[in-house]
Amino acid sequence: MKRRFGIQLKFVVSVLVLLVAIAVFIAAFFPERQKVQMNKYLNDKVIVLAQMTAFNASTGLEFADEDAVKKTLEVLPQLSGVKFVLVYNLEGQEIAGYKPDSTHKLLVKDIERLRTTDTKPDNKVIFDIGDVALHAEPALYQGRKVGVVIIGISREELKKDAQQSIYIALGVSAGIVILGGIVMLILSGKIVKPLKVLEDAAERVSDGDLSVAVNVKTNDEVEVLANTFNHMVESIRKALEDVQSSLKKAEEANTRKTELLSIVSHDLKSPITSVLAAIKLIEMGDISAEEFPEMGAMIRQSCERMIDLIESLLASSALEMGRIQVSKMTCNAQELMKRVIDANLQKATSKGQTIIAQSKGDDFEFFADKGLMQQVLDNFVTNAIKYSPHNTTIVTRVMATPQAIRFEVQDEGPGLTDEDKKKLFGFFQRLSARPTGGESSHGVGLAITKRVVDLHGGKIWAESEVGKGTTFVVVIPRLAETAASSQVKQ
Repeated sequence: MKRRFGIQLKFVVSVLVLLVAIAVFIAAFFPERQKVQMNKYLNDKVIVLAQMTAFNASTGLEFADEDAVKKTLEVLPQLSGVKFVLVYNLEGQEIAGYKPDSTHKLLVKDIERLRTTDTKPDNKVIFDIGDVALHAEPALYQGRKVGVVIIGISREELKKDAQQSIYIALGVSAGIVILGGIVMLILSGKIVKPLKVLEDAAERVSDGDLSVAVNVKTNDEVEVLANTFNHMVESIRKALEDVQSSLKKAEEANTRKTELLSIVSHDLKSPITSVLAAIKLIEMGDISAEEFPEMGAMIRQSCERMIDLIESLLASSALEMGRIQVSKMTCNAQELMKRVIDANLQKATSKGQTIIAQSKGDDFEFFADKGLMQQVLDNFVTNAIKYSPHNTTIVTRVMATPQAIRFEVQDEGPGLTDEDKKKLFGFFQRLSARPTGGESSHGVGLAITKRVVDLHGGKIWAESEVGKGTTFVVVIPRLAETAASSQVKQ
């Protein structure tokens, strides 16, 4: 027993001597080194936070999406030391800001001076105004400067946060060493096991697995370390999701732009070529007087196709940027459908098609944007005419219930394949069916229709079988109480 106690005592003494030596070394050499490293850490954190914010905000600034820019600042309250963040566009307008207190008001002149400085990506200058470290970071989108992010961070708060991390790390390390020296022979298994769990989790994180969650219940420093580890992994995962979300939006915007260019180059080329050819024939005098009306009709049709494409693209852009305003009022569903039928009757007659109007119910009034709803119904009817063979029948139905108005447009066209149904309401989607009278199709109408129905809180779908035609259905809530209150206000 005596010898075993002596070994334990020697081990404890050795550990204590080692700790004392480490303490002496730290006391002698660490302060100056800590000062240098701490200053570098603070500067790096200021710049990294500014770069992260500028990167996340760049897409929103490029597309003038203030909500997207503001969303990039939502993570800032979780970060220590941030006194304020201001996001400006190239015109000097403040687009968004994180201002938890009035610190920024005391630094207006410094902020303005920094904002108007020609900041570049390699400009790492940090201005210290008292406790606040000021830094301006340009927001770049595809290599172009689209704005400026100015960040103010409290060096004292960052320093305290860093020192606290150091003290925690040193405390945990010292605790592990001391406890290991005392209970290594008895409780080594209990100590090594949770550390092994943390080690395995850290390896999984280093391999890219951010779904790791360590469950350690030891009621000691190891549990604190595990909780800190979990918090760290969660913070990394959220930051990565934010970056991926921003990248996805940027990729979608780039894809949409490519699609637009492709559609414009493809769909405008044919009518422009036809018009130019007709003009050349007229200039050469190869057109007789009898042929002028036919040539004029061809030019008019080509121009109408180009105007229709441009209007579709403008409507798509307006929807994507949230510029379409819904102005609701009391509408009559039967009257809306009748107007649409009357407007398209000549097109249907030219193809030998018959349009039948049916209705069911008593009260056909509902609360909606009359112009947008007429656009929805017009898209259904024109598509039915466009994709139905000659000499077929198109049936329109308006059905009223106490809760909603239901519109249906049924055709005898080729129907929809399973693949068509998957991309039916997407932008710039070309379906398998082709117009039966040489009409043009840009793949925008149904996508716009879907957005309009969503804005009205309604539902839209298609019922179809290949070879048996298609029925498009829209159900719009009646919202009678809202309509009544709106009329009173007017």
